Amino acid sequence: MKHILPYLAVIIVLIYGFYNGYIKQEERRNPSRIKNRYENYVPRENASDPAEELQRIATKEYTYRYIVTVIKDGSSQLHFKKDEIMEGGFASAKDAPMIACYVMSLSGEKCGDDYPKEAAMYFSSNCAGCHGEDAKGLDGTYPDLTQRPLLGIAKRKASLKRLMKREEHAIIKGL
Repeated sequence: MKHILPYLAVIIVLIYGFYNGYIKQEERRNPSRIKNRYENYVPRENASDPAEELQRIATKEYTYRYIVTVIKDGSSQLHFKKDEIMEGGFASAKDAPMIACYVMSLSGEKCGDDYPKEAAMYFSSNCAGCHGEDAKGLDGTYPDLTQRPLLGIAKRKASLKRLMKREEHAIIKGL
């Protein structure tokens, strides 16, 4: 067994090198793969392409929908430690819209509908433990929900810009 381990290690390194050298390179050369990654996300965002989503990303409606989605489904896009992932279901799907309106009001934005008075209570009991009563995040540990754009939306915007730049670069190289 001792004699097989070095050979096994060499094989693993070769496979990894092949993967990085050929398959990853193919992804960079093939813009349709990049487009497909975006299109997998599109059904949740109701956008036909990254440029369209970028136009809507700064709107109150986008922020509202984003907050509701994170409350319902959770979010791991901020890459916190495993125990700090925002899991879905901290609040019910029925309560998520009113909590979203309350969160938006904390940053001075007005939601389309007035939220019920108990929205502050729902926020306090479901969200304030991590984000604080003022939603500014406890000592910077958790995202500040009063900053605009929200951290997750800012990351999404940067991702869309990179995606569009790659597509643009791939198109130019293809001409």
